[in-house]
Amino acid sequence: TASARAASSRTLPLPQLTEGPTGPLELEIYGPTRELYRISVPPLGGHATAAQEARDVAKNDLRLSSLFRVVDGTVGIGDPDDLGVEPTLWMDAGSQGVIKGTISLDGGNMTMTLRLFEMVRGNHAVLERTYEGSRSEIRADVHDFINEVLLYFTGVRGIFGSRILFARPTGRDNKDIFSVGMDGHGMKQWTRDQGKCIIPAWGPPGTVLYTAFEGDWAKLYRSDSTEPLLQEPGLNMGASIQGDKMAVVLTRDGNAEIYLATLEGELLARLTFNETIDVSPTWAPGGGRIAFVSDRDGTPQVYVMGADGSGQSRVTFRGSYNQTPSWCGRCDTQTLTFAGRDGGTFDVFTVEVGTGTMRRLTQFQGSNADPTWSPDGRLIGFYSSRGGIYLMNTEGLNQNRVLGGFAETLRWTR
Repeated sequence: TASARAASSRTLPLPQLTEGPTGPLELEIYGPTRELYRISVPPLGGHATAAQEARDVAKNDLRLSSLFRVVDGTVGIGDPDDLGVEPTLWMDAGSQGVIKGTISLDGGNMTMTLRLFEMVRGNHAVLERTYEGSRSEIRADVHDFINEVLLYFTGVRGIFGSRILFARPTGRDNKDIFSVGMDGHGMKQWTRDQGKCIIPAWGPPGTVLYTAFEGDWAKLYRSDSTEPLLQEPGLNMGASIQGDKMAVVLTRDGNAEIYLATLEGELLARLTFNETIDVSPTWAPGGGRIAFVSDRDGTPQVYVMGADGSGQSRVTFRGSYNQTPSWCGRCDTQTLTFAGRDGGTFDVFTVEVGTGTMRRLTQFQGSNADPTWSPDGRLIGFYSSRGGIYLMNTEGLNQNRVLGGFAETLRWTR
C-alpha cells in the first residue's frame, strides 16, 4: 500500500510511561518505531539563491514530518538542471526516493518545477508540479509540494503551511497574541497595546479570539473589532469555535463555568453547573463533544460532555494536575493530548477517551505544556522550557524546536 512505502516492517520496541491502576507511573513497552523512508533532495537547478531556499524548505519539511529520513542529496546528481535520475546510483547511496527540481526568476516572478521519483519505479516521476508566481511564494509552493508527497505516500495530505497560535509576554505587564507557520517562519502579531492578552483561539477565517484584561475584568475580543465580543461581569475567556457557535468560560455567576454562545456573543446556554471550576473547553472533530478541565473531584482533570452539556464524564484518573486538552482530528479512536503534572514539572500525555488509556510522550526534558494536535493527526506541538515551541510525532519522538522564546496556550489551525 501507499502507507507501507513510508514505513517498513522492521521495528523496535518503544518504551513509554503510562500510569498504573493504583497511581504510580510505570514503564510500559508498547508500539513499534518505524524505519523511516529514505529520501534525498539534491541541489535544485536554475537560480542558485532561490534554488537553495526551496531546497532548504523541502528538507526541513521532510524532517519535521517524522515520516522521512533525509539522506545525502549529492550522490549521482549530475547536472542540477537535468530533472531525471539514475536509480542505481541513488539506491546504492541508500535513497529510496529523490526530489529534484529547477527554479527560474524573471524579475520578481518565479517558475518552479518539482518532481518526486521512487527508485523502484525507475527514471519516471511519480509526482510532478509546476508553480508560477512571485518569488515570495517559494516557501508556500514548496510546502504545497511536500503536502502532495505526503498524500502520495500515506493517502493523507500534509499540513505544511498551517499555523500555530499562541500568547507570549511583550513587556513587564503585557502579553500579546501571535501566530507562526508550523515550521517556525512567518510570525504575525495579532494584538498590540492592549495590556495582557491571553488564551487565544482561531476565530472565523482571518480572525482570532482572545481575552484582554481591564483591571479585574477580562473581556473577550475578536481581532477584527475594537469592541468586546463578550463582556459579562468577571472573566470572559477560553473560547473554542465550532461552526457558528462557540464554547466559552464565564464567571458571571461567581465561578468559572462553560457556556454556549453564538459567534456574535449571544449566550445560548450554560453547559456546566458546579461550585468548582470548569475551564478550557475544546470541541471534538465534528462538534459532537466538548472536552474540558474541572476540579470537581478535587484536582484538575480532563472531562468530556455532549455539545449540549449532557453526559459529563471524567477521562483522566491519574496525575495531580491535568490541563489544556486538545483533540486528535484523525485518530482511529477519540484521543486527547494534554499537559499533566508529574512531580514539579508538566509533561505531555495522550488519553483515549473510551478506554482511559494514558501514554506519556515527554519526560526528563524540562517542563512541557500546552500541547496542540496537528490537523492531520501526525504531530503534536507544545511549549517546552528547553526554550520554545517544539513539534514531535505521536510517539514522542523526533522532537524539533521550530520557534524560540516563551509561548503559552498553543492552538493549531484545523
